[in-house]
Amino acid sequence: MGLRSTITRFRRDRDGAVLPFVGIVSLVLIGATGFGIDAARLMLLHSTLQRSIDAGALSTVARLDNATIDVQLRKFTIANFGDGQIGATLDSLTWTISSDNKTLTVNASASAPASLMKILGIQTISTSAESVIERSTSGLELALVLDNTGSMAGSGITSLKSAANTLVDILYGDKPIAEDLYVGIVPFSQTVNVGREHTDWLKAGSLAALDWGTTLWGGCVEAQSASADDVSDAAPSAKPLVPYYWEDSANNDWISVNSKGKKIYDATLNDSNGPNKNCPVEVTRLTPEKAKIVSALSAMKAVGNTHVNFGAVWGWRMLSPKWRGLWGGDMTTYKLPLDYSTPHMSKAAVIMTDGANTMSEEVYSAYGWLADKNLGTSNSSAAVTELNNRLTKVCTAMKNAGVIVYTIAFNNPGTSTQNLLRGCASQNAFYFNSPTTAALQSAFKEIGNSLSNLRVSK
Repeated sequence: MGLRSTITRFRRDRDGAVLPFVGIVSLVLIGATGFGIDAARLMLLHSTLQRSIDAGALSTVARLDNATIDVQLRKFTIANFGDGQIGATLDSLTWTISSDNKTLTVNASASAPASLMKILGIQTISTSAESVIERSTSGLELALVLDNTGSMAGSGITSLKSAANTLVDILYGDKPIAEDLYVGIVPFSQTVNVGREHTDWLKAGSLAALDWGTTLWGGCVEAQSASADDVSDAAPSAKPLVPYYWEDSANNDWISVNSKGKKIYDATLNDSNGPNKNCPVEVTRLTPEKAKIVSALSAMKAVGNTHVNFGAVWGWRMLSPKWRGLWGGDMTTYKLPLDYSTPHMSKAAVIMTDGANTMSEEVYSAYGWLADKNLGTSNSSAAVTELNNRLTKVCTAMKNAGVIVYTIAFNNPGTSTQNLLRGCASQNAFYFNSPTTAALQSAFKEIGNSLSNLRVSK
């Protein structure tokens, strides 16, 4: 039977079966078309939802803080979802944090009006998605090189302690001992305190040759005599150190002589007067223990003038594998510092200051007296230029060795210092101008987040 005969037969059929058949076929065709269109819309809806909660979770997981996570998660998820797309709505958004505070699980659902499928009585299309984001801190050695000079006294040192603790909380979370995370602190003024136990780092006989009165060497050291050595990570076996010693002088009067020619020492010799004047608190060696870092931050105090370069070079020596086996403590236990090329390990330094480098006639420092010309000049301005140049050289050497450098200018230290710190950082985004306490807090928080390695695990 030909096609034309079949059509003619359908035309002549009087039992009414043809029209229902055509209606059914039409509905099927419309339904199939509607299903295809709405299936494509559903796929778009699902991909948008998945992408949005991934972005929201990634933006939030750097600091899994129950107090703020819900607000942050919703903020970033909604921003990426785009409520107006195909008329979609975000119906639910829930999250949970694992017991070890490392993994954030986000579940969400979304819906949109159906298109042609409404003919079949289906009014909406809906989907759900899950994102599991693991907060993992890659192996890290971190030196916090922090300004402890006199200009930080009062609210400045208080603000620094709070901001630095914010970074520590981000990296450690609630863990008392972190895995593959080692943090050290290098407080600096016009010198650095390496610790009194390291007498073997000093030139032979240099300690005994000095009159310490009723006190002892505080642990601070002077700079290397040669400028090339002063910007180097060379170990003390190759370049022995000299103890920092502020002699009795008009502006540090701690020795007098009685009528019989006997020396009379000031009753109180500390970081305010005596041979250890303006010697800051001791460095804290790299450690995985959060409590040690928190305690060290609490102990910081503001004394003395500013040699940022000297703090920076000792921050590098805290991270340089040339110093492995020398520092003692946890660094010996964990065989730190590790090699630069150690897989899945990074080295970073945060250098923070609130002021410009200084070198004045009346202040003894790691470079002795200005008149000694240990910086190649007895002119104060020229000496400061030399200190700035040495900071640039130290930063360049650190970065070339593979150390990631972050810098913070606190409390408007001046344009030249800000430019100096900006050039010291590994990249522009790693320099933070922090004119206020709030900005300082934000800077340490951003650095902490930057140091947190994030990955999507599902």
